[in-house]
Amino acid sequence: MRPHLRRKAAHLVLLPLLTAGAGATGCLGQPVEETVSVLASWTGAEEASFRTVLRAFEEEHGVAVDYQGTRAVRQILLAEVQKGTPPDVAVLPTLSELAGYLRRDVLRPLDGEPGSSSMARQWRELAQLNARGGPDVIPIKADLKSLVWYVPERSPFGAAGPPTSWEALVETSESLAEAGATPWCLGMSATPGSGWPGTDWIEDILLHRSGVADYDAWAGGRLAWDSAKVRAAWTAWGDLVTAPGMVRGGADAALLTEFTDAGRPMFTGGPGCLFEHQASFVIGIREGYPEDDRGGAVRAAEVAAADYLPFPAFRDADPGAGRRDAAMVSADFAGLLSDKPAARRLIEFLATDEAQRIWQGSSAGTSFSVNRDVRPSDRGAEPAGATGPDRRAEVRTRIAQTLTDSRSPLCLDASDVMPTAMANAFQHAVLEYLRYPERLDTLLGDLERLRRSLGPDEWLSGACSGPG
Repeated sequence: MRPHLRRKAAHLVLLPLLTAGAGATGCLGQPVEETVSVLASWTGAEEASFRTVLRAFEEEHGVAVDYQGTRAVRQILLAEVQKGTPPDVAVLPTLSELAGYLRRDVLRPLDGEPGSSSMARQWRELAQLNARGGPDVIPIKADLKSLVWYVPERSPFGAAGPPTSWEALVETSESLAEAGATPWCLGMSATPGSGWPGTDWIEDILLHRSGVADYDAWAGGRLAWDSAKVRAAWTAWGDLVTAPGMVRGGADAALLTEFTDAGRPMFTGGPGCLFEHQASFVIGIREGYPEDDRGGAVRAAEVAAADYLPFPAFRDADPGAGRRDAAMVSADFAGLLSDKPAARRLIEFLATDEAQRIWQGSSAGTSFSVNRDVRPSDRGAEPAGATGPDRRAEVRTRIAQTLTDSRSPLCLDASDVMPTAMANAFQHAVLEYLRYPERLDTLLGDLERLRRSLGPDEWLSGACSGPG
């Protein structure tokens, strides 16, 4: 099924994690509090929610947790590993980097799964990096990516309803643009890595046009960047977003717009755009729109009324495309980088239903678990003076169901499983393509040369799970 750095079949019996470790004592026989260091990307409200989970662990286990949150988590982790002072636990969204640390014996394999976790089977598959069976990392927060957001009351789909194919989505966009409306919100700027909103588009298009097998081959370095299938995904996106009137402000504005602000005009009095392709984490971003300094024109009721449609498959699919009903997902994976028993206990705790419920309750329903028995909190900021439908609870429930109980395959964001150099080059190429679409052949040629220069051990196989 896959090489030695990926998982075996998900139905293997998973053994519980070892949770050994006695408390240390000082020179006078007094207990010395253990400390576990944790490095992750969460700051602000996300950090506050995560610290609530960490406090519960501290109280239950008598262990102090030293948390560092930074958007430059990948760069800081690499620097600390090079100095020989890695944190005890690190949380990354990129499995390729975690697999690299496993190859270098920096990441400790877990060789089992906590018994008190209801982790969905598909995520047990996705979290296995070797052939021993059982997760090597723990997905502790997940997002659904294959989403097109809109406000139903503002989207004139007509009697046919929301588009159910890519071709219908393009036709709807063209009709809206011809009528003087702007169909798409788009922002490509992000810290520390601009361009990923565009890579998400291309990944979704390839997945839903060419199917799971080709997507997995491409993410694993076995499908050429200059192949017809990959090129078709780029041109399908480029033809949509570079056409006149399709994107708010045009391609130049999209390059300068922060991804967190891209969807804001969708909720203003006269909507500046009608659709946004974005992951489920955007729910938390939108909760702050009506309150921040720039949110005076944002209508809280429209934020509450937002809905989504799953990214549509192509009617005109590649011959032999196979399954095209998969959903693209991402996650933050916690890895163990020390032999401290307390650090292993923390990893085990983070995967439990108990910890996941604490996180759900403290995040106002804006984070999602991979545990089947943990459902989104019904909490959420109440829109002041809201009138009209509030779809937030129902939307969160549908997202959670797809993440944990999907009958279709789940595929990790390809950029998160590609080697770091490949993923970075992909992001940069997307930015250049949006500005200069005529350079596509050159860009794909450069990406293909980079793919060929990377060794086979730098790639991961198995970006997609089996069906649920």
